[in-house]
Amino acid sequence: MSDPIPAILDVEHRRCLVGGEPAIFHCHHYNTFLQRSILDAEDIESRPVLIGAAAEVAYAQLREIFAGQELSEVSARAALASELYRWAGFGVLDLAGLSAEGGTISSEFSHYSLGWKTKFGESGAPVAFFDQGWLAGALAAIHDLPLGAYSVTQSACMATGAERNVYTLARGAANYELFTSVGAGTLSQHVPQPVPANSVDYEGILAAVSQLPLIGNAEGSIPAFGVYLTRHYANYYNRISFEFERRLSAKFGEAGREVAEPLLVEAGHVCAFHTFGGIMTSTEWDALIRPTLKTREDWVHGIVAVVNCLGWGRWQVVEVSEEAAEFVIHDDYESVGYRAMYGESDHDVSYLHRGGVAGAMNLVYLGDIANRPALTGDYYQSLFRGEGAYSAECLESQARGHAVTRFRVTRAK
Repeated sequence: MSDPIPAILDVEHRRCLVGGEPAIFHCHHYNTFLQRSILDAEDIESRPVLIGAAAEVAYAQLREIFAGQELSEVSARAALASELYRWAGFGVLDLAGLSAEGGTISSEFSHYSLGWKTKFGESGAPVAFFDQGWLAGALAAIHDLPLGAYSVTQSACMATGAERNVYTLARGAANYELFTSVGAGTLSQHVPQPVPANSVDYEGILAAVSQLPLIGNAEGSIPAFGVYLTRHYANYYNRISFEFERRLSAKFGEAGREVAEPLLVEAGHVCAFHTFGGIMTSTEWDALIRPTLKTREDWVHGIVAVVNCLGWGRWQVVEVSEEAAEFVIHDDYESVGYRAMYGESDHDVSYLHRGGVAGAMNLVYLGDIANRPALTGDYYQSLFRGEGAYSAECLESQARGHAVTRFRVTRAK
C-alpha cells in the first residue's frame, strides 16, 4: 500500500475526496457544539442519527478504498481503517481486536470525547456517537457485510471522567438509523466572479496551505491554529444537520425549522470565531499571509483565501467594506449535500456558511482580530451578541436551484 490514504484534491471545485467521500476541515469547537445543539433538542431522538450518519460515511468510504486498492485480507483492511481514522484526526482505534462477530475495544484517544471535555467539561453520559457509528460502518465494510450488520454501544467515555473509551459491537440488528451515502454529489462548473482589488495571493495561499502537514499525530490529533482539527466528512455534517431540521419540522411544522435554523447558524458562528480567529492569530498566518495585508478588507480576502483550502467549496468576497459585504460561494458543501440527499430545497440550507461569513466580518471589523485578542467566551459574546454585530442574509442558494450561494452581510444599526 504505497498510498494508503487516497486523498484526491479537486482544485477546480476547492474540494477533497477520500474514498469517494468529500472531506472537509472542521475543529473540535464546531464538532462538539453542533452535536450538543442537536442533542439538546429533547423532543426528537438524535442519537440513532448521530451514530447512523457516521456508519453511513465510514462504510461507503472504506468499501470504495478497499475495492480501489484490491484489498481483500481482513487484517490489512482493519489496519488501513485504523490508519485512516488516525490520519483524519479522530483519535486512535485499533480494529485488530474485533472479529467478524464484533467484540470490545478501548481507546485513550478520541477527538469527540476529549474535545467535549475540553470545551464543556465533564459529561453525564458518553458522547462519542461518531466513534460508535464509524466503528459499526468500518467493521461491516471490513467483513463485506451489509451496513447495519452490527449493533454498537459505548460503556465508558473519557468525557465522563473515565480513563478510556470502551465500545462493544455485536452481530445483529442495528441500534441506529441506516442511511445511504450520496458521495460527492453533483458539482457545478465554477464561473468565478470579479472581486475588488486586494493584496492577497489567493493561488499562492491555496498551494501553500494545501502543503501543510495537517494530519493526525500518534494520538490521532491535529493540533493547529489553536484548535484540534479533523479531516471530517461533509456528508456526516449534512446528514446530522438536515435530519435535525427535518425531524423538528415534521413534529412542529414551521416552528420546528425556526428552532433548528438559529442553532445551526450559531454553530457556524462558533466555527468562525474559533477556526477563523485561530487561523488569523497563528504563526502560519503571520508567515504566509499577514506580511501582504494592507487594509482590513485585505484581512477579509485573506481568510477567504484560507477557507478555500478547507474543502467547503469556492468562496469569493465580491464586495467588502466596514458597512457591508457580499460573499459568493460556489458548490458550498451544504447545498451540494442537501440536493443529493433530498432534492431541491424550498429554503436556503447553508447554515454553517451563513454563520461563517458573518463571523469573518465580526472578527475583522468589530473584533479587530489584527490586534490578537484572546478568543475567550466573553470576547465571543461581545462580538456576536454585542452592539453592531454583523449578520448574514442568504440572497441565492444552490440548494434552491440558483447557480451559486450568495450572502449579504450587514451590521446592526
